[in-house]
Amino acid sequence: MDTHAPVHAFLCRPMRQDDLALCAAIEACVEDGWSESALSSELSQEIARLFVAETDGVIAALAVFQLVCGEASLCAVSTAPSMRRQGAAQHLLSAAFSALFAEGAQTVFLEVRSRNDAARALYRKLGFEEIGLRRNFYQNPCDDAILMKKSL
Repeated sequence: MDTHAPVHAFLCRPMRQDDLALCAAIEACVEDGWSESALSSELSQEIARLFVAETDGVIAALAVFQLVCGEASLCAVSTAPSMRRQGAAQHLLSAAFSALFAEGAQTVFLEVRSRNDAARALYRKLGFEEIGLRRNFYQNPCDDAILMKKSL
């Protein structure tokens, strides 16, 4: 066991208005990331469910969902570059799934870039299955979208 690997306890909670600047900074580090104004607009939507994972008072990851008629759609999940590969996204998504289930969600859907092997591996680990493909769905750079589904 690597005794030098960082160990973090993550607190997962709903995103607040005062989290927006930090969340936008994380989103600025990913392809097609959400701007602060886009996150703010989404946060104000009735169907939106936004969550953050924090450790030591610092936001490590964020997730954006929409919940409609018992179906949740994962629109975005991003981890701060310094916190990647430390379990933040996994903890955050697991907590979000519990919160969404408590609100009546039965299924979660998502789209992921076909070239994003790390995300696809995480989603499979969390119980998602690949159910379809959308060719050339993403731009900048061009990539296919893998459709995935998880029953809660």
